[in-house]
Amino acid sequence: MKKVQKILLSGLCVALGAGALIACGGTDDGGKNGDRVTVTFYDATGTNKPAEMTVVKTVTIDKNTTLTVGEDGKVDGYTPTKDGGYEFVDWFATPSKSHRFDFSEAITENVSVYGGFSKYVEDTRDYYIIGAGTSSVLIDGWGVINDDHKFTKAAGKNEYSLTLDLKAGDEFTLNASKEYEGKRGAGYLVKYTLADGTEVFEGQGNVFDDTAKGSNIKVKYSGNYTLTLTTHPNEDYYNTEGVGYTEERKEIYNLSPYDTIDWVRNGDVLQDVSVKTEVFIKGAKITAWQNMVNSATTMTKNSGVYSLEVYLEANDEFMFASQNVAGGVATDGSLYIKGENLDEASKAYVTAAANGNITANASGTYTFSYDESTKKLSVEFDADKKLEEYDYYLDGNYGENDWGEYQKNKTAKLIKGEGYEYKLESVQLEADKEFVLRAHATDEATLDWGNVKNAYNYSYLRVNTAFAAADPEKSNYNIKVVTAGIYDITFNSYSKIITIAEHIDSADTLDIYIKGENINSWSHGWSEDYLLTLSADEATYEYTLTVEAGKAVAFGLEKHPKGEKTGYGDYLGATAMGADGDANSVFTPESGSNFTCSAAGTYKVVYTIATGKVDFYAVTAA
Repeated sequence: MKKVQKILLSGLCVALGAGALIACGGTDDGGKNGDRVTVTFYDATGTNKPAEMTVVKTVTIDKNTTLTVGEDGKVDGYTPTKDGGYEFVDWFATPSKSHRFDFSEAITENVSVYGGFSKYVEDTRDYYIIGAGTSSVLIDGWGVINDDHKFTKAAGKNEYSLTLDLKAGDEFTLNASKEYEGKRGAGYLVKYTLADGTEVFEGQGNVFDDTAKGSNIKVKYSGNYTLTLTTHPNEDYYNTEGVGYTEERKEIYNLSPYDTIDWVRNGDVLQDVSVKTEVFIKGAKITAWQNMVNSATTMTKNSGVYSLEVYLEANDEFMFASQNVAGGVATDGSLYIKGENLDEASKAYVTAAANGNITANASGTYTFSYDESTKKLSVEFDADKKLEEYDYYLDGNYGENDWGEYQKNKTAKLIKGEGYEYKLESVQLEADKEFVLRAHATDEATLDWGNVKNAYNYSYLRVNTAFAAADPEKSNYNIKVVTAGIYDITFNSYSKIITIAEHIDSADTLDIYIKGENINSWSHGWSEDYLLTLSADEATYEYTLTVEAGKAVAFGLEKHPKGEKTGYGDYLGATAMGADGDANSVFTPESGSNFTCSAAGTYKVVYTIATGKVDFYAVTAA
């Protein structure tokens, strides 16, 4: 049977015969000097309804005294046993067996105690520690699970152990078969402190259920620890009303009344990792709840205090999260700053939301300061300091120009839309080219790098696998094109987020002109003579091109918003060549980015809206 810790009585207690017990601090006069209370012990196997339970023992003691329980849960001569292969686990304070009964506390009224019994069934699951922090195993964050995270199962029993370094600020749970729902959290810990009272662990937050069992375990005292998880799979139950529960996943979405996490601190941390923790704001509008780590969102740290000045709209909901950077690799951190961290004075400017996040009370500029030592967040507010607006230009070596030319010529200006949105549509980007977004004062007469107000690079880009940082190892965070294509680029001047989406043309928003040598001398030629015609099914644009013998024809197409007859549009040349035309081989370019025709004849030039590709078809005379 499982050994249950013996509760020692304070002072001297004298047994009155074999198997009898007496309350510590009580009397042997039948309670003449005080009221008597009854302690009722139940067999609570398989139910949490007292009416369905069996009473196995009652004990009457003096009020305000304690009751002692011996080895194996023995009480007043009764040793808890149960037929059918069950072993006694412990005495519990609630019918649901959510926590153990504390026999060290004085009993002040009639009370019920519930016995837990478990039938041994082999646990065939694997268990892993999953979490985030700055220790060597948890540095990779919640999403990474490997053999370093796996517990070792003891032979012949459901006992799992893992020895690892844990550092203050780490958070974790123990999880079955790499599934986050099948977790064992702070509610399973048998203790939270060392023998000398040093706090080692605490519960932190609830995920997937509303009990302490689902709380993350937060480390308060660094060291090297051995964690031991003891499981009782036969008695697992399913929190069917929990957030995220589905019938298909119930086998991993379980709780247990009996499982425990015990631990031993072996000494100090053995493998210290050099880690930089970066703390950043994230919110409903300010980052669309994305982890955007850049100069506009990230707190600066000085002498243990993190600070950030940022403009927030009224009612924007937000919090502060963290990432850990080690060896140039960033992973999710375990530090979160939320409403519970606010000092009293700051509540005049922001409100702690019911879910723990923070809400801005009014629009204006907020200065946040978080003190590591006190774990308090202070807020200052300036209603008069508004968000500055600029003109925004795309700058880079893409297309026909090089760095500086786009902003100098003002040919890649983002167009102001609704609210904070600026957009540049139909930008053709070749693979391996680089670009950034530059901000200039509104209506600046001359644009150059000397009067750039702000620049926005890859760290401001919403995740998009078609793009990457140019060379992060050498601190080059220009946006590099991984996948060539035609894109729409959007910038939100409030959240400072760049969003890039593949451009999809539509017939009602587009004009396409042809321009080139021996066509219209490369002029824009706004004449209808050079405008491609929309097909009847509105799927393609078409133009009939006649190439005369002996006359070289180099040309391209230029896309413009419908009705626009000014400036330069998006140029379509050789990189837009399709694969369907029966005469495509005649237009294979010899060099450069233009289409070049190598044979006289009449051809149909076809631009397909859905693909953005250009194909050529021979026109046969009637």
